[in-house]
Amino acid sequence: MKLGAHSFQFRVVFHVFATSLVMLLLFGSLIFFQISNFTRVLEREDLLEQARKIAAFIEYDWLGRFEVDLPRRYETYYTGNPHHQFAVFDRQGQMLFSSSYFMKEKIQNTLDKGGKHYFSFQTQDGKHYAGLKYDYLFNGKIYPIYVIEYEEEFSEFINSLEDTFLHNIVLFGVPLLLIQGALIILLFKGALKPILQAAKDARQIKYDNLSYRLNENDVHSELLPLIQSVNNGLSRLEKSAEAQKFFIANAAHELRTPLSILKARIASIKDESKVVLLNRDLQNINRLISQMLDISRLDLAETAPKSEVSLNTVAQEACTDIGPLFIENGKELSLEQRIDNQIVFGNEDTLFRAVLNLLENALKHTPEKSPVRVIVDKKRIIVRDYGDPIPDEYKIKIFERFEKAPQSSKTAGSGLGLAIVMKAAEINNGTISIITRDNGNDFVLDFG
Repeated sequence: MKLGAHSFQFRVVFHVFATSLVMLLLFGSLIFFQISNFTRVLEREDLLEQARKIAAFIEYDWLGRFEVDLPRRYETYYTGNPHHQFAVFDRQGQMLFSSSYFMKEKIQNTLDKGGKHYFSFQTQDGKHYAGLKYDYLFNGKIYPIYVIEYEEEFSEFINSLEDTFLHNIVLFGVPLLLIQGALIILLFKGALKPILQAAKDARQIKYDNLSYRLNENDVHSELLPLIQSVNNGLSRLEKSAEAQKFFIANAAHELRTPLSILKARIASIKDESKVVLLNRDLQNINRLISQMLDISRLDLAETAPKSEVSLNTVAQEACTDIGPLFIENGKELSLEQRIDNQIVFGNEDTLFRAVLNLLENALKHTPEKSPVRVIVDKKRIIVRDYGDPIPDEYKIKIFERFEKAPQSSKTAGSGLGLAIVMKAAEINNGTISIITRDNGNDFVLDFG
């Protein structure tokens, strides 16, 4: 199964893979966000727990004095360590008790907050602290309790969580996505088997094999109407092609008979001048019919049988066939074989017709007593004439059916000869082009 960038299978696998990757990242981000929030909740719960424990040790001593009697383990936790701080205030904002490094200046904007108020701040050295103001009611009076904790442990946890999360995404997520992609390919290989088979069958359809039909068995119900439409179209095309072949064969037979009768009647005319003119017209009609039949056959010869063909032999036979006409018209025809044994893979008959039509074109448009040269070079045949250079704007147009260059408008001809050359070149995977010179044109049939 080929997964080209433009194939349906590639696009499906790519979109599923991309969607899975996005969902993995979104789901992972959601989990990370939830864990971060949960960790912050735990941090706040820890601050609240500390404030409540401190409140639990607020009491009056035996002399009736207000005090905070912290156990030794709490004193050790808060004493001499700026990362853990606490303070107890009265309602007027006077600090009654505090740890050694309590940062009173950082809580000034929280003194008017009531109930439970969480806050955070950053010191000049870049350290982050989280704090809580907790109003504790004792003997009918409110005593604000402050607890402040350095967020280093929390920040380290978050950073570790980020690193671990990203590491696990790469370590586990990407291989899982690759496995998913492989499974999708295997699943689609089975699911798309009828479509792939239909595409493979479609490549077997050729113009000379229009009786071939796509398989309609074991096909998805969604695909069946399309395959049936293609098969119906092939049936109509086959009938049309057969009708066209039948018409061409009958036209060739039916037209030759009246032309032969006309030729016999012309021969019985005693006026020689009229006979010459009528014979010339008859030749032009015969040539037009032959060209129309040729181009019709070429339209049906897209898959003409091909084999190794010698360009040297094709050029020599074409020159031999048309040589008498050149002699009759007083023009010189020469063959130059620059390279021997030039072999191409093509159809010999269509190649012969292409060269013959180029020579007939040169014969009609080359001035009297000017030479025409046929050159066999590397993988190409060149027909060189010494007529008027063809304008650039007509170098492509004259290969269309019934088109002529301006200088050829007064020349007898149907405008089909060069169209036959173009069609023959296409059938044989070649090209036809024109290279103008100061004193003529080179028609180049290239199969390189």
